[in-house]
Amino acid sequence: MHPTPSELSEIAARVSAWGDAVAGLDDGALLAFGAGFERVARVVGAVQTRVAGEIGARSRSELGDEGLSRSQNFSTPAKLLASVTRTSTREAKSRLDLGGRMRGVELLGGGVGPEPFPFVRDAMSCGDVGVESAGVITAECATLLSRGIDPLLVSEAEEHLVVAARNPLLVVDDVPRLAVRIRESLDPDGLEPRAEAQHEARSFTLARSADGMYRGRLALPPEDGAVWLGALNAMISPRTSPRFLAGEGPATERGLGAEGGSAAASGSAAESASAPEGGFSAENTATAEGASAAELITADTRSRPQRMADAATELIARAAGASDMPHLGGATTTVNVHVTLADLENGRGPGWIDGLDEPVPMTTVERLRCHSPEVVTVFGRHGEVLHHGKTRRLFSPAQNRALAARDGGCVWPGCDRPPAGCESHHVEEWRTPAHPPGRTDIENGVLLCRFHHARIHKPAWRLTMRHGVPNIVPPRWIDSTQTPIPVTRRRTLPQPVVARGRTQLAT
Repeated sequence: MHPTPSELSEIAARVSAWGDAVAGLDDGALLAFGAGFERVARVVGAVQTRVAGEIGARSRSELGDEGLSRSQNFSTPAKLLASVTRTSTREAKSRLDLGGRMRGVELLGGGVGPEPFPFVRDAMSCGDVGVESAGVITAECATLLSRGIDPLLVSEAEEHLVVAARNPLLVVDDVPRLAVRIRESLDPDGLEPRAEAQHEARSFTLARSADGMYRGRLALPPEDGAVWLGALNAMISPRTSPRFLAGEGPATERGLGAEGGSAAASGSAAESASAPEGGFSAENTATAEGASAAELITADTRSRPQRMADAATELIARAAGASDMPHLGGATTTVNVHVTLADLENGRGPGWIDGLDEPVPMTTVERLRCHSPEVVTVFGRHGEVLHHGKTRRLFSPAQNRALAARDGGCVWPGCDRPPAGCESHHVEEWRTPAHPPGRTDIENGVLLCRFHHARIHKPAWRLTMRHGVPNIVPPRWIDSTQTPIPVTRRRTLPQPVVARGRTQLAT
């Protein structure tokens, strides 16, 4: 039998009286009271979750106007719950999400099925696990179930995470990290689609508020977050306070910064200013299929928030490699990536960035190894370090200047990014037999902006070099013949001529 509203009011008054006596407790009693009362709060949270789950179930969309929220003149269950509980809509939605995951499904006969997460339910009911840990555990387990993982394995994962959440030696922040490890163990193939979804969800918005402040919202995938955090941590660290030597003055000339960094060249601004806009058009091909392929290749599907996120990440990445960037441990900002030799050879599996709990897919590891001045640590099957970084695989400043003179900026058709906003890319992977580690040739390098550099590392797209000119090979679904298309903004190339129905370079 549930307490009446008047009885609940009496309970609230008694709890409030307990708070009035807190100031008179000694240290030991204060800590004991805090721990004990938090257990009561977790039980209350469990009841709140059940209430939210029931409200959500009675307000489901298939009930129409007969649903609880709409019958009470509320457009959504979140607004109804927020009004009843006098919480924010955001908090109400969080409770509804957790309550919905923990409640059994509606059966055809009108009953309710078994609760999908019994271990979490029991731990919450006795106050051992709070809503934060319960939300993480149920979200990860629900994702595993949706991916088709064996329910028995998911149940074991749930039990393991609940045991960890109950462990007094662990804190709530440890549960998400453990959940990620278990998720990657049970569903290694899910990493790539999750990373793709994270990439598509990236955004950065900035707007001026009424009080004159500029406020924004930011969402970044793990690899971009590592760039932001690494640079910002170096800037705010007390170990990076400026120190001046006697007679030291400002630099009189700016070069490329860190080796392998953005391919800026002296005079590149003039080159990019006179470079043709777009750099590619349907005139490059003589067939309708070629024109269609050109249109698809040059299409930029990024939204404005995604462009903002990419631009901000590019700005911070370039600043991180500048010569005047604050140093930590004798080096500029460095992204450390850990990967096993087996995963590196197989081309699948997670990479782990220092300081982040979320892994990155192998395509991201390969792109970072291609350009970024990061350190990739390769581990053997027993955890031994087999390889730790290789700095000379990156293009030198002189090579980057040559690439800037040849390519004029990003070689992707339709991209207008100048050399200063590009990264150097190995057409053939630097570790292949044709280009073994340590050999980095101009004939094997091209310039790509950060956005298109990420795209070229996807299996659908391919670059090749023909007569010293980079060519892009579109996927088969765009061009069934997969005819290489010359891509460069170099102005000294001969004019294209049409021969035998295909675009070829005049010699």
